[in-house]
Amino acid sequence: MMKVHLHDRDIIAQPLLDKIELNLDYRNKEGLLLKLDWSCRFGNVKAILQLKKSLNLGDVSDHFQIVASKLLELEGTFTDGFDSNIKYLLNKENWHLTNCKLGKPAIALKKNCHQYAFDLHCFPIINQAPQALIKPFDADSPFKEFNPSSLGPLLSIPKLKDFIAMTIHYGDEADMELLKYAHILLEQPTDLLTTSLHVVENSGQSIQQIFLSVKQQLKQTKLA
Repeated sequence: MMKVHLHDRDIIAQPLLDKIELNLDYRNKEGLLLKLDWSCRFGNVKAILQLKKSLNLGDVSDHFQIVASKLLELEGTFTDGFDSNIKYLLNKENWHLTNCKLGKPAIALKKNCHQYAFDLHCFPIINQAPQALIKPFDADSPFKEFNPSSLGPLLSIPKLKDFIAMTIHYGDEADMELLKYAHILLEQPTDLLTTSLHVVENSGQSIQQIFLSVKQQLKQTKLA
């Protein structure tokens, strides 16, 4: 698995040891949920995609492909040095040090999963409150120029909730591994920002928590 961390102002990736059990029974969904530890035995999306094709005679569902393609894009952002909102936030040259708390910009991180996507938002703290709309070069902002309303979320995975529901209903091993990989990939930038900046709020559900919430909702609907 990939571990994202700060090095010379860039986000790079290093391998992590695999922890997932190799003998999980993906046919027993109820028992599987009790065993999942949400680590992943694959180090990249391509390996999970190969597993998916091997399990389905080369076929890949649209839901799987949408999520996998976005995760591939995020991998490139972390490993290939592409510009990103996260790299901007971490670059001290973009900070207004006079507006920083303990030498770090104050921000709020908010996760939101809706019918269209899973989003990770960052809102600078101005006048002790998270701000979604910031005027250009705001003198009170902890950043020289960062406007969440125009830049959008830091990270976004389209149709994630649909993919989670599909995985719960009839997903296979590759679907579950892709979800676990997405969870880890999204949590590591959050941890990085928490370490490097002054995070006063970190709200919203992780992908793991969303999975369990959707599972419970579907179970209640079935019982109703």
